[in-house]
Amino acid sequence: MSRDTSAANLSAPNYEFPRLPLAGFGLDLLLGRRRSFLKDSQRVMAANPYRRQVRGLENVPSEGPFVLVTNHYARRGLRIYHCGMFITTVIAERRPLSPDICWVITSEWYGYHLGPIPIPVRLIRWVFRRIGKVYGLVVMPRQASLAVGRAAVLRRIARIAQREPIGLMPEAGGSGILREPLEGSGLFLQALSERGLPLVPTGIWEEDDTLIVRFGEPFALSVAKKGSRQEQDRRAREQVMVSVGRLLPPAYWGHYREAIQRSPSEG
Repeated sequence: MSRDTSAANLSAPNYEFPRLPLAGFGLDLLLGRRRSFLKDSQRVMAANPYRRQVRGLENVPSEGPFVLVTNHYARRGLRIYHCGMFITTVIAERRPLSPDICWVITSEWYGYHLGPIPIPVRLIRWVFRRIGKVYGLVVMPRQASLAVGRAAVLRRIARIAQREPIGLMPEAGGSGILREPLEGSGLFLQALSERGLPLVPTGIWEEDDTLIVRFGEPFALSVAKKGSRQEQDRRAREQVMVSVGRLLPPAYWGHYREAIQRSPSEG
């Protein structure tokens, strides 16, 4: 299935957050008041009438929980949250009576600047925690040293995933060229898959001035329980990212190019 959801014909579109909703978002962020991520996503997409295209939407389950796994795509003028908002609005069209997708976001960014001014990581952490509270998102500690905190978050995700869809970008960074996800993400996705939750691979990228999202067929993650846990985790991450990579043009295969070339085609 392929359908065009676009309007304007501009090169390198510069996605923005509309000023009025941004002001309301800023106030709610300070006060910690809840907002609807779906409604804000719809407002942002409507305010940015650039060319967008959806492929394979029929592969998204029409009801019930699932785990969406997508690559991390971003550039100047198109932030990762724009991509998440695009996917959110598309899934809501497919599942209008089902719970909204609950995204898992990282706890911090490094080296972020507001113009020439560097933004302290502590401030970014506070903002991300607030965003999680305002939108009901799950904030995953990025530092591997925070093992106890990450374990608690993983348990929370597992509980949420039993009743509503979860959205993950396991690479937690990057411009769209595939790279290795965070260690441990493979075994975690394997555990969710073993609970009967279908994994929906998703690829997002741009062709000229068009932002494209492509959903693949749901699959169950199956990794042999042999070798070390680190090796099992690596194989699980590879299986997931190959499933995502097969949805992307070869220019985006990156770290998983050889694995994708070795994998059976979807036909």
